Amino acid sequence: MLKQALTYNTICMLILIAAVHLNAAERVDNVSIACSANFTDTLKKLKVEYEKTGAKVTCVFGATGMLYGQIINGAAYDLFLAADEKRPAMLFDKNLALEPKIYAKGTAVLWSMKKELKRLPTWEDVLVSSDLMHLGISNPKTAPYGATAEASLRAAGLYSKVESKIAFGKSVGTAFQYGYTGVADATFIALSQALSEKGMHGKYWGIPKSAKINQAACVIRSGNVEGAQKFLEWIEGKEARSILRRYGYE
Repeated sequence: MLKQALTYNTICMLILIAAVHLNAAERVDNVSIACSANFTDTLKKLKVEYEKTGAKVTCVFGATGMLYGQIINGAAYDLFLAADEKRPAMLFDKNLALEPKIYAKGTAVLWSMKKELKRLPTWEDVLVSSDLMHLGISNPKTAPYGATAEASLRAAGLYSKVESKIAFGKSVGTAFQYGYTGVADATFIALSQALSEKGMHGKYWGIPKSAKINQAACVIRSGNVEGAQKFLEWIEGKEARSILRRYGYE
């Protein structure tokens, strides 16, 4: 009887240990990501592929500056995929994150679904057209793609010509919606959005002399560090890089 009791207790203990290990594995694999709006469609595709490994990915999308504000105020994220290098570096300086690394290089473009504008050959032609009544740009103070758009307009001497037509969106995702729904006749977005399923309904124009936008990621110290690092390592792999290239990232 004693032997049977010991055997039963041993089995129960082994089951308990296995359950603890399984839960620990689940916690390591799961990752919560704060992601810049320009990377929305790309991350959604990456999420589908990554979750085939059994991991779970939770995503929150928004302007880089807004997400940064949430993180410094204690939001429970494991990984920050920003649209610039500045905010991840600031989190690192505050000892809230591990050292940042570049995960993608993006491109800002001008995009429109308006047929009168789609016939025009260059972005300058679009911006001086009488058919352009409203121009979408994401908030330059919080959205790096908006900051790049504003800088490009000023460098080309076009900002004063369109300033009265600008409709600012809180993120580049909002700016895209302005163009897609017709709130804006043209809008500055990320190339990745122009190459998305919805984006293919419009036309985009490159911005000459516009620099690539370095997008940095950082692991949040208070979050699931191991899970976040695993995801970042996976992004460097062949399968993930193929997805990034498909959406116009380097």
